[in-house]
Amino acid sequence: KSIRWRLGWLLSYNATRCLRHTSQLLTKQHAIYYLNMHHCLQLPKSITDPLSLLLNKLPTRKPCPFQTRSFWTIRWPVICAILHELDHLYHEKEPPSPSDPGQKLIKWL
Repeated sequence: KSIRWRLGWLLSYNATRCLRHTSQLLTKQHAIYYLNMHHCLQLPKSITDPLSLLLNKLPTRKPCPFQTRSFWTIRWPVICAILHELDHLYHEKEPPSPSDPGQKLIKWL
């Protein structure tokens, strides 16, 4: 899901209406606004695509500094929850509650 979001595929294959705002298409910008990503990810509104920004910063090897681990421990579960909800909105289904989102990465850190 994260790769699809980053490449713009998740929301661009078909023109899907937002499940909760039926007059709106489920575009990347609508999803960013509707899911309140800036607030949830603790990023300023000046960043146009907060989810992609963080996905680009995912660690490729185990980080050492405590601050880096702490950063991802807070944000990764939020990213997983956002992607989970986006997936369900795209398929026009109400999302069930995700169970332990992002725990594999957090344990790895």
